[in-house]
Amino acid sequence: MRKHATLIALSVLELCAAALAAFFWLVMRPDLLASYGTRPASFGAALSLSGWFIPTTGLGGAAMVLVAILPHWRTKTRTYLASTGFLCTAFGLVFAIWASYAPFFEGTRSG
Repeated sequence: MRKHATLIALSVLELCAAALAAFFWLVMRPDLLASYGTRPASFGAALSLSGWFIPTTGLGGAAMVLVAILPHWRTKTRTYLASTGFLCTAFGLVFAIWASYAPFFEGTRSG
């Protein structure tokens, strides 16, 4: 069990990141698109609110974690695959949230 503890922890983290990505996709994205109107202000916002970015990063990360669960990999390889999958989902989500909200705050700095 101790040998697989890292894989279990990374799988749980991937599930949490996938749930947050689904929340962003289903709840936050429609509201952000409505607030931007016809077109997002920056390229990053347009990319993060596009119809393919969040599903691609989420499914890519989940696929890597599912491949890591296959029994014919070495333990070290399984850890690398699962951690790369989690990072793919997490960085995609963080970029999407940052890029979606950044144009709202670009002109608010004082000084």
